[in-house]
Amino acid sequence: MEKYVTKREKFAFAFAAMGSYMIAGFANGYLTIFFTDLLIVTPSFVFGLMLFARVWDMVNDPIMGIIVDKTNTKYGKMRPYVFIGAIAMFTFTILLFLPIYKAAPLTKMIYAAIMYICYGMAYTLVDVPAMGLMSVATPNSKEMADLLSFYVTIGSVAAVIPMGLIPLFVEIIPSKIWAYFAFAIFAGSLTAAAYLILFFKSKERCATQTASIKVRDMLKVVSKNKPMALTLLASMIAGTRYLIMPAAMYVATYVIRMGDLSAETVTLILSAIVGGGMFAGILLSPKLYAKFGYKRVYLTSAFVGAAFLGAGFFVGVYGNYYASLAFVAIGGLALGTYNVLPYPLVGDSLDYLEWKTGQRMEGVCFSLNSFVTKFNNAIGSIGIVIGLMAIGFKQPIESGVPLPQSEGTQRGIFALVTLIPAIGFLLSAIPIFFYDFCGEKKEQILAELAERRKACSVFKNNEEFDVCMEEAAEAKAEN
Repeated sequence: MEKYVTKREKFAFAFAAMGSYMIAGFANGYLTIFFTDLLIVTPSFVFGLMLFARVWDMVNDPIMGIIVDKTNTKYGKMRPYVFIGAIAMFTFTILLFLPIYKAAPLTKMIYAAIMYICYGMAYTLVDVPAMGLMSVATPNSKEMADLLSFYVTIGSVAAVIPMGLIPLFVEIIPSKIWAYFAFAIFAGSLTAAAYLILFFKSKERCATQTASIKVRDMLKVVSKNKPMALTLLASMIAGTRYLIMPAAMYVATYVIRMGDLSAETVTLILSAIVGGGMFAGILLSPKLYAKFGYKRVYLTSAFVGAAFLGAGFFVGVYGNYYASLAFVAIGGLALGTYNVLPYPLVGDSLDYLEWKTGQRMEGVCFSLNSFVTKFNNAIGSIGIVIGLMAIGFKQPIESGVPLPQSEGTQRGIFALVTLIPAIGFLLSAIPIFFYDFCGEKKEQILAELAERRKACSVFKNNEEFDVCMEEAAEAKAEN
């Protein structure tokens, strides 16, 4: 099949992935401890804020998808939002980590609430169209799936950049809270530049305006798109894996200490152990997908991740925390392959949706994926806060000065990076058992879809083409 995406475009997507995932990795890994240990905002408030933000995402993300699908400008339907979102992400990433620790408690809470909500909206504004861009960059479904996998692979590696660089910032800048702020400026600037490059270098080759999209079409995407529904459900169930990054800082601060090394440096060492396994899993992913298929790799990753993370917990709690890291590293291998999987599966689901209904609705589909991603991030952030409150965590009184924790609290913190994610991994396998858009069935659907596109290609007008595809889908359903 013909390829459409140029090397420059692919580089632009890779750069955007680096920026997006680095920002997400920073916020997911450090924002909770920034609130509780540096700003000294109460865990109960952090819980309430993050819960409210995720409820708002349930409204905000799908609406953004609908807006994208209705957009029709000379710059395309996706690209204008990438440009605007780049500026918004730069602004609110910096403001979110502003060191206002000397402000009054009420002032800190109000400010944190406003900035966190604005940051989430900025992320939606740029992430939904950026992901959607890959679905309209090429009509070649395999090329699109490869591009999505490449994007997520690069992004997954970039997500650990904060853990590698923040110890350096902490070493250079004496005040930890100001070091975090400096990194926010760095990450925000890099991310904004990345998205601007994507805006200028990307092309929308097969995007169409979908003026008829309504809120109820969100239900169609889920009800008529079984592969996507199962993928998103599995990803949400396995959202407990997002506890690992934010909990790592608490583990390094309160559980596993290494001499006089800073908590950030210990986090880097721990991340290198787990991240090494993840990186290997990410690199192996394309070959594993090609040989065994998405479904088999998904299930295997879930079972391996559950087994070794669970074993890591019991070895650490009833033996030695350092010995447990070997098991956690193997769990990281499964985590690497697992994290990449949802994105090409969602890309695949666009073909299924088009075959089923005649509509692709890229914006809505990727907005739902964006919502699930932020839902999972919220599980990480909210789960940490709930866990801390449940296990008797003693919050610092002074910014950046941790208090000693009981043995039970330490075990509870360690469970957040091992046992709880393991349970999520295991349960997430259930929806994937019912996933059947693969093998001969998938090949048959793609062949039939190609025939429909060829038959409807006589219509040069986008609306007439869409009507033709919808009528073909309806005729198939009736027969």
